[in-house]
Amino acid sequence: MKLEEMGREVSFEDIGVRYRSHQLLSWFLETRDLVDAEVRPRIIEGGVHATEDIETGDGPWALIIEGELVTSGDLSFKTGDYATSTLIVTGHVRARNVFYGQSARVAIDRDLVASGVVIGTWGSDGAVLGASGTLTARAVLLDAHTSISANAGGSHSVPEGFRTLIVGANGWREFKPDILNEPGHYAHTFVPEVLRNGVLDLSLARAHAKRGGTPFLPEVEQALRAKKGL
Repeated sequence: MKLEEMGREVSFEDIGVRYRSHQLLSWFLETRDLVDAEVRPRIIEGGVHATEDIETGDGPWALIIEGELVTSGDLSFKTGDYATSTLIVTGHVRARNVFYGQSARVAIDRDLVASGVVIGTWGSDGAVLGASGTLTARAVLLDAHTSISANAGGSHSVPEGFRTLIVGANGWREFKPDILNEPGHYAHTFVPEVLRNGVLDLSLARAHAKRGGTPFLPEVEQALRAKKGL
């Protein structure tokens, strides 16, 4: 199911009036200035409830979902090269796995709950995901260039917002990794299915998650979750 084929087309001027009090309005409106191609925003009223995978196309796209985004399948937010695109969901997001990458920017006004994993890549091209509430998942896996945030109802991302194990890089103010995504933390942490030449491969981790697998060795996951009180 293609997300940008749903809802109805509106103008950025309509968005500006309808969401004039939304704290991310200017962030959403800047989408039209970050790409050369024409962007035609869409509003999806009433939320989305599905039982299949939902994805976005190459873009650029600018979407607002008024309500929840819920599926028993996977969510995949992606774009083509440098096609900066933006999605705001005003309700909760619930899915099996959530993937975001390339130049996809995703903001969730409430909570994000994934029964599987959240994987983020290519933040150097603009990919970012943030929840204004809490973020719950079995694991969050990020490359060194990608960030994620969970505000737990506040104005800034806070540790209390993450109800999950985070694999990522140091240096981000939005989160603190439980496991560093760097050499020395691979063979004794992750299952062989997500390693390529002894290194964590997020494309393999994505395929493994779609099969229902966890990236961690069982004893490692158990110990980490107990330490974090999950």
